[in-house]
Amino acid sequence: VTVEDDAGNIRHSAPLAVTIDTQTEINNIVLVNDTGVPDDNLTNALRPEFRIEVPEDVNAVRLSIDGGKTWVDANKTSAGVWDYNWTTDITDGVHTLTVKVTDVAGNTATRTLDFTVDTTLLVPTITLDNADDSGTKGDDLTNVNKPTFLLGNIDSDARFVTVEIQHGSIKEVLTATRGTDGRWHFTPDNVWGDGRYTLTVKVEDEAGNIRYSAPLSVTVDTDITINKIELVNDSGVVGDNMTNDIHPQFRVTVPEDVNSVRLSIDGGATWVKAMQGAAGTWGYTWPDDVKDGKYTLQVEATDKAGNTITQMLEFTIDTTLSIPTIELDSKDDTGTQGDELTHRTQPKFILQHIDVDAVSVMVSVEHGGVTSTFDAIKGASGWSFTPTAPWGDG
Repeated sequence: VTVEDDAGNIRHSAPLAVTIDTQTEINNIVLVNDTGVPDDNLTNALRPEFRIEVPEDVNAVRLSIDGGKTWVDANKTSAGVWDYNWTTDITDGVHTLTVKVTDVAGNTATRTLDFTVDTTLLVPTITLDNADDSGTKGDDLTNVNKPTFLLGNIDSDARFVTVEIQHGSIKEVLTATRGTDGRWHFTPDNVWGDGRYTLTVKVEDEAGNIRYSAPLSVTVDTDITINKIELVNDSGVVGDNMTNDIHPQFRVTVPEDVNSVRLSIDGGATWVKAMQGAAGTWGYTWPDDVKDGKYTLQVEATDKAGNTITQMLEFTIDTTLSIPTIELDSKDDTGTQGDELTHRTQPKFILQHIDVDAVSVMVSVEHGGVTSTFDAIKGASGWSFTPTAPWGDG
């Protein structure tokens, strides 16, 4: 300012610099504890933290999440950067943050940020698909080596759904699949060997919440055997599967996890159930008369996992035997033919009506009150008996 009076005196004021500032702005609003997917303004923190980036001349920053009813003051952490961490829990849901800043010139600016608090996530479940639960339903025992598992309680905002499989000392993590029907399932990529597997589901949603299922233990069993089939009342030669009993009795030896044994002797037209005795041993005696002849016994065993195996045993029932005859060989009948009188001391006797399946033919000789037994001999022309030592008269 310059002043001159009537006398011509002139004076100058000290200079005054004035700045005109008519606006301010909010450069950026950041949800610091954004969890899950980066920069989606979604958090599982009940007390969200915000960072406000503004020009350096801003000297007041206030925040509100209730539409401006209440305000809180942010704290300046560095030039142009202000921060506030909510001190009370905020309910799950969508919220609108309103930020109002004031600079040293008194200019104000307001900006909003929509954000979501999500702290909830259902605990997932995992079950063996009923179609692959091959034994008793619900026993988690299967003979399917690539079984399918159904996953439940998977939230719609699930970001990652994985299945951890523990088998012995081996652990692997695989990704579950969401079907076109919206349901989640899991099937291993490779064939599983027999054994026990423990599966745990891990779910992470877009907010970063993580939940684990209770572990599920499943046993894969694809193998079954029939160890032995025996004809218990095998008569005559041991182990030849021949019997003279019209009620044949069988014993079947199998692994202890077998829970059903069936038998048939008519080609599978009819079946009977064997009874379990000691662990791994099953038995059955035919209640009805079985006719003489050759038969094929079919044994079908099923274990708890639903595996089935069939094995055969050929056996024969033979209850008939011809009545044998014995005659003095005509060559040794030295007197009148047919009078059974001979002067030979080691006469030969001819045995007839001996069945072809005879395995033992004995001749009993009684002389003077003493009975001796001798083995007959089978020759090309049939069975015969000749004493091994000379006989005396009598």
